[in-house]
Amino acid sequence: MAPIAIAPALTVLPVSASQQVVLSDSQIYYFEIGQGTWRGSFDFRITDRKGFKEAALGLKNRLLLRGMSWMTPGRIDSTLWSRPEDGVAGVAGNTVRISKFGMTLYLLRETYTLAEDGKNVAVDANERFGPIPFLLRNHKQHPAEIYEGGMSSAYFMPLAGPDWVARYTVRQDRRHIDGHLTCAFAEAREIIDKQQT
Repeated sequence: MAPIAIAPALTVLPVSASQQVVLSDSQIYYFEIGQGTWRGSFDFRITDRKGFKEAALGLKNRLLLRGMSWMTPGRIDSTLWSRPEDGVAGVAGNTVRISKFGMTLYLLRETYTLAEDGKNVAVDANERFGPIPFLLRNHKQHPAEIYEGGMSSAYFMPLAGPDWVARYTVRQDRRHIDGHLTCAFAEAREIIDKQQT
């Protein structure tokens, strides 16, 4: 009779608290909360007509901003991916489309490079205004900051001329985000809901 082989016992070592992975605010925001597809509403309006009239915008940016105020509210769709293993603290990306009656008003593709401090993020963005792919394109880079355990953020960015601050607040269920974008003479609001992870 052949001897019976006995498999060696496996030893499972308990994971100590020091070995557990603790995510930073920015990692929670992009890798846990943000990753997936989102959909909601976008609205834009000029809040200070005199300030808009006096701003040094140039004809193209003035028409773009006017057009956005005429064409919204509209629909906003967002798809966010993440690569936690890249860079010093991970990289994420987002494709955002604002549309009306199926026509693209604005298309944005962003890459977020997370800093080691867990707060600061470097944003690299390519944007397009309007439905024609090869017209009205722009590349920009700007900073962002993530706060409060990944439950809020601020983006400091140029958009169609002026400098904007875009602030986002995540609701407690982590499936709804409220955005408020402001510049010297206008504001925009986003309300987006998570569709799937």
